[in-house]
Amino acid sequence: MFSITVSRSLTVDHVVDLFEDLIPTGLQLVVQLDDADVPDNTGDLWIRLVDNEDPRWPLSLDVVGGYDCGLGPHPDLRVAEHMGERLGVDVLCGVDPSVSDVDPLDPYYRLALVGGRWYLASVAFTRLTGPDTADSLHDESVKLIRPVVVRTR
Repeated sequence: MFSITVSRSLTVDHVVDLFEDLIPTGLQLVVQLDDADVPDNTGDLWIRLVDNEDPRWPLSLDVVGGYDCGLGPHPDLRVAEHMGERLGVDVLCGVDPSVSDVDPLDPYYRLALVGGRWYLASVAFTRLTGPDTADSLHDESVKLIRPVVVRTR
């Protein structure tokens, strides 16, 4: 399973088209909105579109099954690059230890594909990290820390 966050809203049809470009013919793809019931058959690749509280990063894609679908060893990074190239969106992904020395389980760091370039980024104090102690949302922007080299194939 992996999750990526994008800089604009996408429809189910957008996501289906994007993934069909990447996965081998014949694999079953199920894409649905977050509020839909879990289907009886989630197919080979099941993707939920989850609305975020941050208008700068309005949508996350939660993907189950990506490691068995011909997307390579880093499916989230490969999907991010394809989305960036095809739609011109910026994308946030999990941190891969081969790219940066940051703990991949640290919730405040992401790999960010912005303007076609990869960066290590901080999401601390953004709306993506949820409310602060006063139940009001943080409102800082994602901060690009430094460029990184990412190999997706």
